[in-house]
Amino acid sequence: MNKMLTKLIEWRRTVFKPAFIQIPNKEWLYMLKEETRNSLMIEGIFTDEDELDKVMSGTYKSGNEVVNYFRTAKFFYSLAFEYAKTQEKLQSLALVRTCHRMLFEGIIQNESKLGNFRYGPIKITGAKIKPPEYDVSDWVKLWLKYVEYAYQNHPVQEATARAHVLFESIHPFEDGNGRIGRILMNTFLIYFGYLNIVIKGVEDEERKEYIKALESAERGIRKLFEEDVQEQSLEKIDGMFSGKDTEALSNLIGYRLIEAFDRQICFVNKDKLVRADEFAKQIGKSTDAVRKMIERKQLIAIKPEGRWLVYPQMCPQSL
Repeated sequence: MNKMLTKLIEWRRTVFKPAFIQIPNKEWLYMLKEETRNSLMIEGIFTDEDELDKVMSGTYKSGNEVVNYFRTAKFFYSLAFEYAKTQEKLQSLALVRTCHRMLFEGIIQNESKLGNFRYGPIKITGAKIKPPEYDVSDWVKLWLKYVEYAYQNHPVQEATARAHVLFESIHPFEDGNGRIGRILMNTFLIYFGYLNIVIKGVEDEERKEYIKALESAERGIRKLFEEDVQEQSLEKIDGMFSGKDTEALSNLIGYRLIEAFDRQICFVNKDKLVRADEFAKQIGKSTDAVRKMIERKQLIAIKPEGRWLVYPQMCPQSL
């Protein structure tokens, strides 16, 4: 378990907490645009900048995969922010079904399939795990309970990795499970007090890294669906996962979380940002030393137009 990564995430969460109510904002919408592009590219669906800009401006009609993803993600994340404030229960079958319905409205010709779980066998391309053939609704109910269990018992990046791979392994719908899984992953990240992340998939290597991490993470639960869903417990499922297997996915999620926090912290505090060389003078270190601190994520920073800008708060010595 990468304890340092957990500390770096939680430090940023503490720094950002007062600004949580300022989401959504302009930078958040830009991140959502990036997520839409990347998540669809993971599925082999290409979209260009012009199309995304039209989606954001509301000039595209629904019934388009790009429009549907952006609108669904925006709705779900906004909902999660509200639920995070009130701490009402978000987990429900209706949430999962609605995600499918919104993503595929106007795309699936047979509207009776919108929001309905599959029935019978299904194969995940490239995966070794065999999803459950029947009782899919019960497996999703169990998954919803496990989401809360995971966040109560593991650091955020590990909890998210385990919950995400379990959903993808259940594969509850005939199509769209990857997109739905990533939207629900981000929905729960927000609900539990974090930020939605961008799983990068525009570049082929980035996509392969994510797919490989998923395949590794599901090793421990490959025999899970050979047993009846009624025989499962949250503790049993959790014990089947191996931290070694989930490490790659957990770290990927963790570093994307750091990136999301850095972007938001710097956006809402843009008047406080200083150049890396100026910050180096303030703390009595060399510019190279500051850049190394940025590389190690010990500083909150962004790099617009090729130049590092630093949020002038030092990482606690304990980290």
